[in-house]
This record gives sequence, C-alpha cells and structure tokens, in this order.
Amino acid sequence: MLLLHCCFVVFKGYTAGSHRLHPGSGSNYLCVPNDPQWENYLSGAQNSGTVVGVAYGFSSRSYNIFSENNTETDLGGSPAPCAVCYVGGRSTILMIPARTQCPDGWTTEYKGYLMSEYSDTERKRSSFICWDQAPEIGVGIKASSQTMSWQAAIYPVEVVCGTLPCSTYITNRELTCVVCSK
Repeated sequence: MLLLHCCFVVFKGYTAGSHRLHPGSGSNYLCVPNDPQWENYLSGAQNSGTVVGVAYGFSSRSYNIFSENNTETDLGGSPAPCAVCYVGGRSTILMIPARTQCPDGWTTEYKGYLMSEYSDTERKRSSFICWDQAPEIGVGIKASSQTMSWQAAIYPVEVVCGTLPCSTYITNRELTCVVCSK
C-alpha cells in the first residue's frame, strides 16, 4: 500500500526498469502508469532498449526489511507499485513514460518516445529519456559510415510484459512518453 502525505497523486502505476541480467538500456527506474497509451510501434523485437516490471527480491524470509506483515511469499517476485506525486506551489517538470497526454491541469511541453542505450551492448546503461516524436536533424552535418560506428547512439525502448501486466503492456511495443509542466 502506498502511503502518501502532503501531496497530490498525479498517477499510480508499476515500477519498471531494465532487466537485471541485460546490459545496456536505461539505468534509472521508472513509474509507468496502470493505463499506458500507445502511438506508432513496430511488431516484434527491434533489439532496442527494454523495460520490464520491477519485482521485490529477497534472498531469504529473514532478509525482508519492510514489515513483519509482509512475508517473502507476499513480496518476493511481486510487482512493485509506485505513484508519482505533486506538491503544490512549486514549479514542476515531469516526464511520464507510457503516456501521450498529461494529467488534467498540466501543460504538455512535448511528447514522443522513451529512448535509451541499445540493450545488447557491452556498454553500461544510460538513462531513460523522453525523445521528441518529431526529432530534428543537424543541418549541414553528414557523418561518414566509418565515423558513425564510433558515435553514441540512442534507441527506442520496448516493453516486455510479465511482471508488467500483459493485458495492457504488450511485449515489443515501443513506449511513448510525455513531458508535462505545472
């Protein structure tokens, strides 16, 4: 149960992040809403970054630090809920993954797709970021194919259901995002 004091709950959802055994993709955890919104997507895996649901993990029942009321059976492997909150009277910019619209009362700055490092790379993870759906291209700059292999690259992030509910988070769909202000 989420106990929230002195704030307005913008939305509730599931904690998500990169698969613990896969390199690349994003390093930060996300709070994805219970009701994702989709835009364009390609069917099938695209070898891009991925997002999976986060589960509670404990090495033993005695290692559960949260509460005597929650046993390893209750929490171990269970999806971790989350909430995004807003405290009034402060300026806020918020990136919401898996959404194309801001909550009521918020202003849309831009919307697009969740992006990160390539998931099968040997590089360390990057952060998940929201990339505008109409990206600009540098004018007058054209990299040769030789130099392109040494440059940084960013890829769309696809969802993998399992810990995230498969009824709403469809595996291999590219996740949307929206940046909101208040």
